Parts: sequence; C-alpha cells; structure tokens
Amino acid sequence: MEGNHFDKYRFPKTLSEQTRILGLPLDEFIPAAVFGGILMLNKSYMFGMVVAVVLWQLIRTAKRGKSSKWLYNWCYWYLPIELLRVVYKLIPDSSYRKWIK
Repeated sequence: MEGNHFDKYRFPKTLSEQTRILGLPLDEFIPAAVFGGILMLNKSYMFGMVVAVVLWQLIRTAKRGKSSKWLYNWCYWYLPIELLRVVYKLIPDSSYRKWIK
C-alpha cells in the first residue's frame, strides 16, 4: 500500500474543537462584542467594556462548562422563535411540542 491511509481524513485535536475569536467561543464573543461595541460607538467606552465583560461572565456562568450546543438548545426552547431564525431556519417553533409515550 502506498501512501498514508489517513491523509484523506481530518481529525480535530479534540472532539469539542470549535471556532474561537480572541480565545472565546462564538456564543460568548458575539453578544459581548455587539453590546460592548454599540455602547463604545455611543462614546461610552468604559461602560461598554464593563457591559461586555459582565455579559460575557453571565453567559459563561449560565453554560457552567457545558457546550455551545447546550446554550443554543436552551435558547430554542425558552426564547421566542423570531429571535432564533438565523440559527434555526427549518426547525418548527418550540411551542409545538409532541409528547411521545
């Protein structure tokens, strides 16, 4: 056999490897950057930085070591679906629940 069989496969270093910006997962970085950025554009630099750090800590505390998918699933079940159409395009509204015996 010539060559390495594993060249055609890509293995991540860990199974939970995810995209990160400045060391933060996307679900922690994006809300903090958006709210902090909006306040910084309104010339509230220190307040914007404080809000961004507090929001980041709240999200991190809510996750408590769970994955990003857990946070997405929590948002799907407890927030209005209009807020989540960007992530969940083809999934029905969470209010249409079916109980299976």
